[in-house]
Amino acid sequence: MEAAIIKTIGELIHDARCTLNITLTQLSELSGIYKETISSIEKGDVTQPEFRTILPLARVLNIPFEKLVDYYVEVETRSNHLICIYQAALTQGSSTEVIRKVAAKYLESNDDRLDLIEKLFESIDSIEDISIKISLYDLIIDYSRLHGIMPYIAKGMYQKYLIERNDFSRLKETYYIGKYVLNYVDFLSIEEQIELYYKLGVHAYNLRLYHESIKHCKGVLRYDGENLHKVNALVILRDAYFDIGEYTESELYAIQYKQFNFYPHTRENIILMEALYNAKKGHVGQAVEQLTAFLETCSNDYAILATIHLLQLYLQKGSLNEAEAVLSNCKIDSSLINKRNPFVYAIYADFLKIQGDYYLAVGKYEQSITYLLEGALYYSKVNDTVKEKECLSRIMQIHLEHNVPPQSTFKKLNSYYTNEKEMEG
Repeated sequence: MEAAIIKTIGELIHDARCTLNITLTQLSELSGIYKETISSIEKGDVTQPEFRTILPLARVLNIPFEKLVDYYVEVETRSNHLICIYQAALTQGSSTEVIRKVAAKYLESNDDRLDLIEKLFESIDSIEDISIKISLYDLIIDYSRLHGIMPYIAKGMYQKYLIERNDFSRLKETYYIGKYVLNYVDFLSIEEQIELYYKLGVHAYNLRLYHESIKHCKGVLRYDGENLHKVNALVILRDAYFDIGEYTESELYAIQYKQFNFYPHTRENIILMEALYNAKKGHVGQAVEQLTAFLETCSNDYAILATIHLLQLYLQKGSLNEAEAVLSNCKIDSSLINKRNPFVYAIYADFLKIQGDYYLAVGKYEQSITYLLEGALYYSKVNDTVKEKECLSRIMQIHLEHNVPPQSTFKKLNSYYTNEKEMEG
């Protein structure tokens, strides 16, 4: 109702000033805007005052920022003024709804559509609030669909995927969102195309969709030139083929990868994988020696991998004393886990699970349950329901077969489900 009564911005300023019983002179002193300018605005001599002129007046007069924005969105049509309002809304910490409203009006102005959408798109990168970024990318996607601007349909969806894939609890869902972007891949730049194929390759690998991972990473290799994504794609191809048991193909990509041993962590990757190849060929003793030596020099992330593989070899051989020695000397710091990397989370879950397997083998059932539960929790963080259920099923099996006190098991399970709900919240 109020919006219908107030017909001009001048009336809004005048009414607010009178309500607070502030003179033109006082308002000028408090706002830093010339008295004559304020008077002209109130009289309607200035019919479209700039937002940056009105904003300090509104602050002094306690006019809500959102109310001011609503007024300008109704009457303003100049793109340069609307982009200033949009930037002010971002600076003010306005709601996602307000920011999107201004951005939508900006896109409706009469300037060149491609120029408008390009400027808006470029502004989004510096925004920190994820919900605002996604809302603006959605706006760009919808606007681009309406006007047939294919490159920005592709770019908007691509940027949304890069954001949403960081939600580990939705890894499966966001993977298929990313795959859909491939329908528009030709409208992306070459650099974006390479990154999209690589990101999808890693994403699929994290979900243990090894054949799809291989397909995406081979897509990376189709492009000319050398870059870090292509080098890392060789690692994923090597590991994916290894995980599906195609060791000859795996070793072919391992040979290609060795050419790039000047890249970060390449040497560690090569040494670790050579130990795994030896283990698969039956050279277990040599693999154990390589992994043991590797543990003395490698970084925290690779130490987790090496420890897992070493424990697996010892448990397969029934060498429990050696396995105990590995765990006793283990110096892995869980606080150093990269919380932004689902692959590292999954590795740490594997590390917890293998410890559960060790304690089961030595008859320490309650400790085994503790590690298996913690492993299940980490698997749940990356939406690996298969491994999570495997851990939980093993816990129930241990409880039933080894007469573990029910109070202890149920207490641990209750703690697990409480932690899982808190994490979802």
